[in-house]
Amino acid sequence: MNDFQLYFRLGLNHIISWSSIDHILFLLALIIVFSLRDWRKLLYLVSLFTVAHTSSLILSVYGILQVDETLIETLILWTILITAFSNLAINNPRQVAGIHYYFSFFFGLIHGLGFATDFKMMITGQSQKLFPLLSFAAGIEIAQIILGSIILIVFLILNKIIKINQKELYRLISAVIIGYILAII
Repeated sequence: MNDFQLYFRLGLNHIISWSSIDHILFLLALIIVFSLRDWRKLLYLVSLFTVAHTSSLILSVYGILQVDETLIETLILWTILITAFSNLAINNPRQVAGIHYYFSFFFGLIHGLGFATDFKMMITGQSQKLFPLLSFAAGIEIAQIILGSIILIVFLILNKIIKINQKELYRLISAVIIGYILAII
């Protein structure tokens, strides 16, 4: 397996893994306000997150930015809470979706720092750091697109089968996400 494949797969697994439940919940809270017909907006949202996540990861890996891991882990939980709460607090789905672009980028910076220590350990001793970082980012991007698409398709099916409207569904799921996060804090 070449280096690109290795780090690409690590990026995929970083997102699509039960050990990354915080990332899955954040992504879920971000995208549930969109519908399948908004797939271009989903791509933009996911790309904003990937750019921010990768930027903070690069800053950390190159030693430009150092942060306390415990603080970052706590902040990650808050990013999930704030995003899910916005789904409940803001009544207009278009406004919520617009705010989620900002959340995707700014909270993506925090999420990138959450994986920095692990990533630094993976590339210890390597002189070339940028190629593994970008390969990893490509894996993250593809995994988020896949996961986001699956979520939107499942929501479309639930909407057709259960006849629950999108707003009610994303509010219900947001409340469950908030309950889960509050239970683990």
